[in-house]
Amino acid sequence: MKVLICPNAFKESLSAEEAAEAIQRGLREASVSIETALVPIADGGDGSLGVIVRYLGAELYTRSVDGPLEQEVSASYGWHDEGKFAIIELAEASGIRLIDELDPYNATTYGTGQLIQSALSRGATQIYLTIGGSASVDGALGILAALGVKFYDGNEPIQNPKPSDLQRIDRMDAGVVTEIVDQCKITILCDVTNPLIGEKGAAAVFGPQKGCEERDVYWFNDALKNLADLVEESTGRHVHDVKHGGAAGGVAAILHGLLQAELIPGAEKILEWAGFDKELGTSDVLITGEGRIDQQTNYGKGPGLVARLGKEAGLKVIGLSGGVNAEVDPIEHFDVILPITNGPVTLEEAMKFTYQNLERTAFQLGKLLVVD
Repeated sequence: MKVLICPNAFKESLSAEEAAEAIQRGLREASVSIETALVPIADGGDGSLGVIVRYLGAELYTRSVDGPLEQEVSASYGWHDEGKFAIIELAEASGIRLIDELDPYNATTYGTGQLIQSALSRGATQIYLTIGGSASVDGALGILAALGVKFYDGNEPIQNPKPSDLQRIDRMDAGVVTEIVDQCKITILCDVTNPLIGEKGAAAVFGPQKGCEERDVYWFNDALKNLADLVEESTGRHVHDVKHGGAAGGVAAILHGLLQAELIPGAEKILEWAGFDKELGTSDVLITGEGRIDQQTNYGKGPGLVARLGKEAGLKVIGLSGGVNAEVDPIEHFDVILPITNGPVTLEEAMKFTYQNLERTAFQLGKLLVVD
């Protein structure tokens, strides 16, 4: 029997690679007759950097940049010297995990722009940008400022622009982007399909996760529309309702408009790099998982995608989750979804023992999968 092991990261606990290793250890302890193939996955969300670097053979470099609230942070990015391409994870410099208190009117993506500038200075001709886990709803305002785009309120330049400035911006000087577009193609790996504006847009759906209350959601929706209008005036590209545009507080839509960034589903591209199809064709069982498998798993998330592909290939599909909601029926393509926690515990304790819990659960599964 061959088991294909392809978990996502268990956020703030284990990387996808560590989770895959824990599952493999448990299966091997259960039976030496179980063959395993490890294909850690990601979908463009927080934790994608290490997975992509693994598959593309890049090296990690670290530099100090501005965090979401201007604090200094150390952020890594991947660089492939021969291919002249970079892998940048927005969450490394501008992630919600980097702040203790949510502040949507001040949190920016400036540090991510610094990473992009660093890659451009190395001579990058291709940048792969993953944008999940953002702390801000700034519509890439920080990224653009770091790259040299200027913003104005009338004739007054807006220094060090923040999301709170979005509604008063009425002009921008984006001449610098021509040189960037000529040098480098930017591909954004997205983990959601939401548009920039509207009831399913960046502010309405993801704003509350970043600290927006109801009144703030309406303000940010109008503010992002203002920025999208300016992009359309400047480039002729309409980005208000582009698929994936709402990702990372509107970063995807605005960079699509100004930098001609290509927006693609992150999970599918990463599986392509991983050679997932080859392993799928020689496997009998697929095990995937992440911190929480729920109804959102069906919509662009890595475990949901591999579960669907596994079922289409005729495999048994098992999901391992840090916790399981009472209503699991709407979660498609899984034969079974199992919680890995051992009895009632606090979230902190559950996260502390994720590796051991995954290993133990995989051991029990291994005993069931092999019949002597």
